Amino acid sequence: MTTERRKFEHIKICLEEDVQSKYNYLEDVSFIHSALPELNFDEINTEIKLFGKKLSFPLIVSAMTGGTDEALKINKAIAKACQKTGIGMGLGSQRAMIEDPSLTYTYDIRKFAKDILLIGNIGLPQFVKGYTEKEALFAVNEIKADMLAVHLNSLQEVSQPEGDLFFKNGVEILKKLKEKLPFPVIAKETGAGISKETAENLTFLDGVDVAGIGGTSWSAVEYYRSKAHKETVKKLWNWGIPTPLSIAECRASGIKTIIGSGGVRTGFDIAKCIALGASACGIALPFLKLAVDEDVDGIIEMIETIKREFKIAMFLNSCQSVYDLKTRPLFLTGELSQLMQQRGMDFHYYNYR
Repeated sequence: MTTERRKFEHIKICLEEDVQSKYNYLEDVSFIHSALPELNFDEINTEIKLFGKKLSFPLIVSAMTGGTDEALKINKAIAKACQKTGIGMGLGSQRAMIEDPSLTYTYDIRKFAKDILLIGNIGLPQFVKGYTEKEALFAVNEIKADMLAVHLNSLQEVSQPEGDLFFKNGVEILKKLKEKLPFPVIAKETGAGISKETAENLTFLDGVDVAGIGGTSWSAVEYYRSKAHKETVKKLWNWGIPTPLSIAECRASGIKTIIGSGGVRTGFDIAKCIALGASACGIALPFLKLAVDEDVDGIIEMIETIKREFKIAMFLNSCQSVYDLKTRPLFLTGELSQLMQQRGMDFHYYNYR
């Protein structure tokens, strides 16, 4: 099956089937309310700077698709909305355009979003199999992106009938790649999270996108595509590390910049992730459903709603700047608190600060 055809199937399944993880662990995170914020709502500054670009608030529309005409429609609608609202955007895997440069146009959205933080995307297995800085430079420069995300999708690949199961020497390959590229490089999971142990091996990168359990399960997506091993793939539906735990573990590892994604759906979720240690957050699936209909106004409205929710969370935590959220105490409850205890995380760091 061609990469182009597989991308089309992924979009169709995400739109038509239940592909959500069983539980969103961000529900186990809550703030300690500030009854006297000591600031006015209109004084709050939600802006951040991420990888050299200004964002109106810490949100990126996460990588979704590319390589098909349908993908161009989706990427174009999202790009226009991101430009209007001043947030970042990640592109789907650019393997399709590297294999067939005639598909580059399906990723070429800079003309619709001249100012945004734009993130290119190639999978680690492709570098293990032979891609070098040449392909990375082509992927980023050809579409005028600002940086590259190398996605770590071992769970998705092993769930796919045509998966690329090549990850040997991945850390060394990433080190050499990073040394040869003139722009920021991050590692991005695709729904299974990044542990402290993995993060400690990636501190030479400019950051990570944890993409933990809580949102879209790519094993679930592959379950609907699978024929020969359907029941085995179904057992992987909820495999991985919860997003809030992954953020906390990456923070403890010394990673430079953390993007929190995986089940982030609201501005309140973004605030929780920032308080746990993230610098920004990614959201994908909710925007996909609007982008397929080329509903730019609908995407803008959703982004503005999320931004207002985020600002409300800042207000109720007496935060004038986004950085202030990193100093506010949290309640960590439920299964998340048990997992954090088992992983030796210091609860008091979040409870009393």
